[in-house]
Amino acid sequence: MRGVIGSTGPMMPMTGYFNSRREARRWAEGNLAHWNGYFTLRGKGEVAFDGETVQTRPGELLLLAPGHPRRYRIPEPRMGWEFYWLHFRATPRLTGHLPWFDPARRWQRHAVADVSLRVTLATQLEAAHQFNLTEPDLPGREPIVEALLEAFLLRVAAAQARPEGAREMDPRIEQVLEQFHCELAAPFNIDRLAAHAGLSRSQFCLLFRRGTGLSPQAYMEARRLEMAAHYLRTTAQSVADVAEMVGFASPFYFTNRFRRRFGRSPSDYRAAPQGAR
Repeated sequence: MRGVIGSTGPMMPMTGYFNSRREARRWAEGNLAHWNGYFTLRGKGEVAFDGETVQTRPGELLLLAPGHPRRYRIPEPRMGWEFYWLHFRATPRLTGHLPWFDPARRWQRHAVADVSLRVTLATQLEAAHQFNLTEPDLPGREPIVEALLEAFLLRVAAAQARPEGAREMDPRIEQVLEQFHCELAAPFNIDRLAAHAGLSRSQFCLLFRRGTGLSPQAYMEARRLEMAAHYLRTTAQSVADVAEMVGFASPFYFTNRFRRRFGRSPSDYRAAPQGAR
């Protein structure tokens, strides 16, 4: 898995990807001249300013203003932290549409509740990241990547407006979902999740379906397979490793469930042209 954390070089805007698995890491920000963002896919991260510490969780964009020294760490190494980072300028398009870019605000959290949309947003950032990696000297690279990052940020902002008819979520179910998305590979079962929520099994299943529209088993499998598809598109990890990363103990069972969901095996899905997936 790629393991890049930021850049102090002159190329702007920049994106990158980092995935910590069971390792303790600490580092300081090397790019304080521009806006920074950290979009968390899995696990938990922590940012420390003088006199203030903030944590970020799956589905959150942590937006950090320029000019504020800070340090990062992974507070729970067992859980890790997987994220895309972006270094960018506050363009007129962004400042004209979003009230986010006050340099006096050291940090902001912008959460995306729709889990399927999180995967779509991660794919957008992966596209920008791959463009930076493969076309660093392309004339016009900067406005292309800038446009990709603008689209990402504007889509995050749009997702924060709660659509009419959205389901109300019991806070105990929200807490369980946060734990699940932080530890996607953990061997969750309904009894463990219900106990974590302080509910009986039947109460938990009722409130879970009311909040998500799916049973706990269906929800967990759908989210795991969505992330598996993302990893197959964007990494060179083996099918067995991808299965483990998203919580399937058996690669054979993973392949069967993946084929049922996407209509082809994980290997065939990875090999297919993007438009045919």
